Amino acid sequence: MSDGGGGEALRILVVDDGRLVRETTARQLQDAGFVAQPVENGYLTLDLLKTGEWDVVLSDLRMPGMDGLELLRAIRADHADVDVIVMTAFGTVKTAVEAMQQGAADFLTKPFHFQELELRLRTLVELRGYRSQVSKLRALLDNTVATAGIIGRSPAMNEVCKLVHLFAGHTAPVLISGETGTGKEVVARAVHGLGPRTKGPFVAIPCGAIPTELAESELFGHEKGAFTGATGSRMGAFERAHHGTLLLDDVDDLPLGLQVKLLRALQEGAFTRVGGNRECAVDVRVIATTKVDLALAVAKGRFRDDVFYRLRALEIGLPPLRERGEDVLLLAQHYLRRFAAEAGRRDAVLSPEAAACLQRYSWPGNVRELRHAMEAAMTMCAGGAIALEHLPAFLRHQRGAGSAATAPVAAASDQVVTLNLEGRQSVSMPEIVDAVEQALLQWAMRRSGGQQRKASEMLGLARTTLQSKLGKSA
Repeated sequence: MSDGGGGEALRILVVDDGRLVRETTARQLQDAGFVAQPVENGYLTLDLLKTGEWDVVLSDLRMPGMDGLELLRAIRADHADVDVIVMTAFGTVKTAVEAMQQGAADFLTKPFHFQELELRLRTLVELRGYRSQVSKLRALLDNTVATAGIIGRSPAMNEVCKLVHLFAGHTAPVLISGETGTGKEVVARAVHGLGPRTKGPFVAIPCGAIPTELAESELFGHEKGAFTGATGSRMGAFERAHHGTLLLDDVDDLPLGLQVKLLRALQEGAFTRVGGNRECAVDVRVIATTKVDLALAVAKGRFRDDVFYRLRALEIGLPPLRERGEDVLLLAQHYLRRFAAEAGRRDAVLSPEAAACLQRYSWPGNVRELRHAMEAAMTMCAGGAIALEHLPAFLRHQRGAGSAATAPVAAASDQVVTLNLEGRQSVSMPEIVDAVEQALLQWAMRRSGGQQRKASEMLGLARTTLQSKLGKSA
């Protein structure tokens, strides 16, 4: 069966008791590149679906015998991967609300232009592709053996994992570079965890968060009385990491003056505490991370070249999330699964619309931003799939966040409302306003899945006002 994402033509059953409608629509679909077959009733439709060769059912609501709602319920029960679009000439918006609430993918009000149907199907192709993608990635996540916590299947991350395995068994310093939030500490912990020092301590020092006057003491410790407030001796990070790994996170924030003492510790494995005169020898593997181009920082005099050359013996560059392709959805599903387990809830899955929204976003905050977004989505979702409305506002409000038809401006296009006033002496403004209003109402009810509260929020209307307008359209 085609999933709409592999290049195969969408396979559609056109169900209508009116011969002219079903055969004309099926012929138009075939001419547009779809595979379509006309079917005269719901019973024959269910028989055809048993072959497993169909993707979409385009069905009339009012039919003798089995009506469209009965057919919809049967398809949802036994063929969950088949999408249903309902057609109705009765009751306009209000008649289709129940179908949307029972799982219809979309609805059309007769009579409609074929271009309108084609637009809906092209959008459905995109969403089916995301649904298939999410399903495959969930299965992949089940079978993915993470490299010491690193989740990713993109070529760039496969290369990162290769370097992690290669560097883990060595003792030379490792420099990990990448934008803020790309997971540099996760990679550092992986290098430590896969190496011979895994049973030793892992000490992480955020270089940018240490006050300049305390940085030397934090790294190398101090003796009693070394400075005001030094009421006793204290071990620094190097001593605490003895026989283990020291992570210098954001080493580019380390003061220039302190880098001289760092160089000696890196080269000789020895240093003296602040206020002390006794040399301390340690066995420490140093991993440093940087969010900037250290070579450029050296050229600008902001970082010592000798320290840079010592640190970059082994380098790992982390790609930004926007360059990792399907890793966005793989990571999103990973975090949803983790948060669900922590909350004692059932595993959540991304809806196709939510998946499309995540992949369209550029993720300037990288993996860290994605993690927080999924945590927020789990909080907003009471159960079931993570839908578009569960995502944080900054994702929902990005340009093109919903689908191929997500804005009121597109709603008029959906209904093929065309204003051609050239040569006319007069127009009926109430008639035109009513046509646009109907287009907006139908757009909102489709996008909200028939839920009036959500539809009213999308249109900026009071719920009672929306109900009144729907009542008039019935």
